[in-house]
Amino acid sequence: MGLTESKVKDLEDRAFDTLYKKHKNDWLSDAKDAYDYAKKHITGDREPRPDDILKGLLPVIEVNEYLRKHQATNKARNKRYREYFGEYIVDKYLQSKGEKT
Repeated sequence: MGLTESKVKDLEDRAFDTLYKKHKNDWLSDAKDAYDYAKKHITGDREPRPDDILKGLLPVIEVNEYLRKHQATNKARNKRYREYFGEYIVDKYLQSKGEKT
């Protein structure tokens, strides 16, 4: 898995980059919680990999009203968009930490 340029372009085509920017602090907070969870419960205090963080983030964003409304408005209800957006959030979070892997 992992975020690719093709996935980023798919997200941008459906304005997910705008959704991210509009609620950036919320997404980064959710990603930090998922990071902390992965570090404590999945990797035994080692730095979690992006896919480990994503495991904790997806259940949170799947029920997020901002995301659900955006998906409906932009005709992007397919599950892949939630997964791609989760990867996008994790990528942005790790960039903000200076730990892009």
